[in-house]
Amino acid sequence: MSTPLNLDLRGRAELLSYLVISQLLAKALTNEWLSPQHTVESTRLWLATNGGGADLLQRARLSSYAVNLAKQFAERLPTVLDRDIAVTLVTESLRIDFRTAIARDIYQECLNHLVSIGWIV
Repeated sequence: MSTPLNLDLRGRAELLSYLVISQLLAKALTNEWLSPQHTVESTRLWLATNGGGADLLQRARLSSYAVNLAKQFAERLPTVLDRDIAVTLVTESLRIDFRTAIARDIYQECLNHLVSIGWIV
């Protein structure tokens, strides 16, 4: 049985945020952005953990936005690439830690990006 395509705007924004944070965390820890293969794996992990469903096109679009948004965020707030700060963006169970202001800012920026490109349905 396949998972239904059930990501609304907020779900897509949360997945995009997770991918942006994954990119930032990878860059902080390895000094490299995530490879496409690791981005695909991060997307699958988030979808499985959150019971989300997204078709190939949605996943590809969100993945492609993630690295660009991560780079933009890192340019505006270089401290996000500090290892000690980057690791605070996720919980021990590898979920976004919305208790941190930076994680909330990333989510809001991702939401704003999706709205600005008209991807609201």
